[in-house]
Amino acid sequence: MKNIVIVLVLGVLAGCNSTSYLTPEGERLIGNTAAGCIVGEALFGNCGAGAAVGAGATIIDDQN
Repeated sequence: MKNIVIVLVLGVLAGCNSTSYLTPEGERLIGNTAAGCIVGEALFGNCGAGAAVGAGATIIDDQN
């Protein structure tokens, strides 16, 4: 539960325009990691695994 709260806070920060220190790619990575955590927790009871899958898919998608 603690992990979900941390990831959600990071996701909200990524969505705010006041976080100019994040690049669009970083915002997308954090958002997909947060979404992966939520889905992983809901389906499998494992936030970390869902977050890893979301982050990994984002990194693979961004490669040229």
